[in-house]
Amino acid sequence: MVSGSVRYARQFGAWLQGLPRPTSSVPGLTLAAAVFIAVFLNTVFWKTVIAEADIGVARNLGFGLALAAAMVAFFVLLISLFGLRYVFKPALVTLLLVGSAASYFMSTYGVVIDDTMIHNLLETDRGEASGLLSPGLVSHLLLTGILPAVVVCIWQVRYRSFWREAGLRLLTAILAIAVLGVSVYSHYKDFALVLRQNRELRYLVNPSYPLYAAVEAFTQTAEAANRPIESLGVDARRPSPAGTPRRVVIVVVGETARAANFSLDGYARPTNPRLARRDLVNFTRFSSCGTSTSVSVPCMFSRQNRHDYDAGEARYTEGLLDVLAHAGVSVLWRDNNSGCKGVCARVPSEDLSHADDPALCNDEECFDEILLRGLNERIAATQGDLLVVLHQKGSHGPEYYKRYPQRFARFRPVCESNQPQDCDRQAIVNAYDNSILYTDAVLDDAIALLARDARQRNDATALFYVSDHGESLGEEGLYLHGFPYALAPSYQTHVPALAWLSPGFGLPAGCLAGLEDNDYSQDNLFDTVLGLFSVQTQVYRPQEDIFRPCRPPVGENRQPAHG
Repeated sequence: MVSGSVRYARQFGAWLQGLPRPTSSVPGLTLAAAVFIAVFLNTVFWKTVIAEADIGVARNLGFGLALAAAMVAFFVLLISLFGLRYVFKPALVTLLLVGSAASYFMSTYGVVIDDTMIHNLLETDRGEASGLLSPGLVSHLLLTGILPAVVVCIWQVRYRSFWREAGLRLLTAILAIAVLGVSVYSHYKDFALVLRQNRELRYLVNPSYPLYAAVEAFTQTAEAANRPIESLGVDARRPSPAGTPRRVVIVVVGETARAANFSLDGYARPTNPRLARRDLVNFTRFSSCGTSTSVSVPCMFSRQNRHDYDAGEARYTEGLLDVLAHAGVSVLWRDNNSGCKGVCARVPSEDLSHADDPALCNDEECFDEILLRGLNERIAATQGDLLVVLHQKGSHGPEYYKRYPQRFARFRPVCESNQPQDCDRQAIVNAYDNSILYTDAVLDDAIALLARDARQRNDATALFYVSDHGESLGEEGLYLHGFPYALAPSYQTHVPALAWLSPGFGLPAGCLAGLEDNDYSQDNLFDTVLGLFSVQTQVYRPQEDIFRPCRPPVGENRQPAHG
């Protein structure tokens, strides 16, 4: 096997040597690569600039040309940093391949490759990654990445002596800086106005920003690698007066559901037919902590709020589940997604995403009903209060049609591709709505399970559902999620959230109904769950507990709650 690989490698090398070889000095190849990158790997940047600055043949053409010259000069400067003999070509190949991959996902899905997206990539499982593979990706990589990289490999570079090469690199850098300066100076007002009003443009410069984001992501990971876990809420306790019923709470962490497509939140289609028959508390103005799972899930279970959220601090500080464990509440995390992002690291957890259940699973993944398999027995076998977290596969895209059994394919036709541009937008929405319809059924089944438990065992039971983030379905050319929060459309940040509570909690139905239109966010989850278990601890913030206004003081008569 090894000898065969060596033979093929030698044959490939000989083939490369036999190709016509362009020849130039380092600056020649630097300029050629800079022009290629600026023109062919930054199409999203140019489309955005042309639209925002109204650049055309008759208007602002001078600014457009100045911006093009500035971008080429910038990439000449960037490439010149790697102009050493044994570094130059590997660096160029890396820039081309990274830029090619980034440009595909930016142009196809409208995403931004920032440090959060890099973390998402590192935490993506095999199933999610395979959902993004397509013939379009392969052809794009071949034409804009692999073939240009081959040209770089066969390009014959004339290297000079060290000092002459250093001098030439310095001269190249000086010229590039001069071009950059003249370009900006010649249209300074245009540069200042466009860049000030469209700060998101810096996220679209490819591949410099994706590479910067990758460095940031790896630096954050490295800095936190050896940090000990900081304790939180070790003073937590849970008074249980005589006659207090056992409390069983299910928190369902949804995936990629947006409030705009929940009929409970006003969507015209009946995507929540079963939940609509339940006596729920539906929160109509609920926002996420982030626009991706790797941010929102750790954030909602951490003590931090969105505005001061720090991923490194959250990863190495105990969270909600740990505080509950300190208080003596049993905790179980059940996952049908790509993991708990460190949230469940110190509590019992189960990965059901590839369970052995032919009725609910295939070779790639499982449907979300797998999260309920055997759950009633787990609840019955647990002594004392219990929190169960169910992490859904939900509406994870772009292959929405794979997220639900065929019996839930109510809205047709559906897009059966992972490339949105291959489908009519309505077909994409149809597939997405079917996934929401399935989530409606899964949540209703979970509520039914809790209602039976309340009747049979007299437990106080509750379900709290919130999606981790929303999703763009083609609005303004954006697909999927992960856009920087400050720039993200509401489709990615306005998420569905609802609660069902059994009469055992004694919360007045009228009071609960009055909470539905208040402004809430995932910042409220931490204290709301602590409140459901009556956990007392210094880290509990009563003003953030959603249900506290409806919780009567001890000793008052309690009215029946939603059930």
